[in-house]
Amino acid sequence: MEDAFSLFSRLPNTISRNEAEQALGLLSEFKQEIELTKRDKAKAAALKEIALAEISKKYDFYEKLFAAVFAERREVAQEFFKVIDQGLREKNNDLVLIGLSNLSGLVASSPLSDLRQLKKL
Repeated sequence: MEDAFSLFSRLPNTISRNEAEQALGLLSEFKQEIELTKRDKAKAAALKEIALAEISKKYDFYEKLFAAVFAERREVAQEFFKVIDQGLREKNNDLVLIGLSNLSGLVASSPLSDLRQLKKL
């Protein structure tokens, strides 16, 4: 890359007024384009930060929601296992079947089935 002195030395000794005005006009246009580019970059950076913050908030929300939903399902499943265990201890087939049926229903249902509703939030 040439240094400033060698570039300057390559300039013509005389420049007409018209050439000087054209050169200044071009420099002004270049400066405006550079400023627009800087603004575009700043705008893009701001939009990126906003998007990242929104993604982070949604991630936190869904992480907490799923943790709560699955913790609740675990507790419900444990209660069904207690019913099954009680039925086995008491040799009560009806209790065992009720516990298994309810556990089967819990396992078959998806806690994520209402995900479409969550996306509307």
